[in-house]
Amino acid sequence: MKVAAIIPTLNEEKNIASVIASLQHSQCIDEIIVVDDGSSDGTAAVAESLRAIVVRHDRNRGKGIAMASGAHATEAEILFFADADLMHFSPSHADALIEPVQNGTAGMAIGLRDRGRFLTWLLPHIAPVLGGERAIRRDIFLKLSGKASVDFGIETVMNAYCRKHHIPVKYIAMHGVKQIIKERKYGIWKGFLARMRMVFQILRAEIEVLLNRKL
Repeated sequence: MKVAAIIPTLNEEKNIASVIASLQHSQCIDEIIVVDDGSSDGTAAVAESLRAIVVRHDRNRGKGIAMASGAHATEAEILFFADADLMHFSPSHADALIEPVQNGTAGMAIGLRDRGRFLTWLLPHIAPVLGGERAIRRDIFLKLSGKASVDFGIETVMNAYCRKHHIPVKYIAMHGVKQIIKERKYGIWKGFLARMRMVFQILRAEIEVLLNRKL
């Protein structure tokens, strides 16, 4: 089954090259699509220089719509989503997430970033996992494209859809993988505001799910 890696991005010129390089060395990935969601820096130029397929938005439309744009830009049966601001992310991490979807044991696989051995093990037992690194069958994701406007809440919707429709989900620990926090990328104040917007969007999506709106 063909696999497309999709990286939704906004102003990730400084970080995206290492993630693309890791995906290029994956044993499972056939193509890499970078969705430039209205960046004002050189994100798209960096991606093109590394021979990734680039889909451009003329303005910032949000993470969910960027992910949907990437999904519509490929015919691959499996989609692998990854954030652009990862540290210590390797080809083996991507392959480990893709494998259970390729072999049919899961409809979606979610990566658990490294929070220490105990917390990494505990997290999927106590709360929905909202990490951006996940593999999913394209036909499943396209059924959620109408919900893409929930922005950062798209991962909440993906989790809820799979739970409601009894689609098997696997959680895979990604040892050593960290994310560059928003306060480090944008500065304390701008990073804090960006984090609050993200939290609000996730909470809004959680409320929609709790209200049992159609999935």
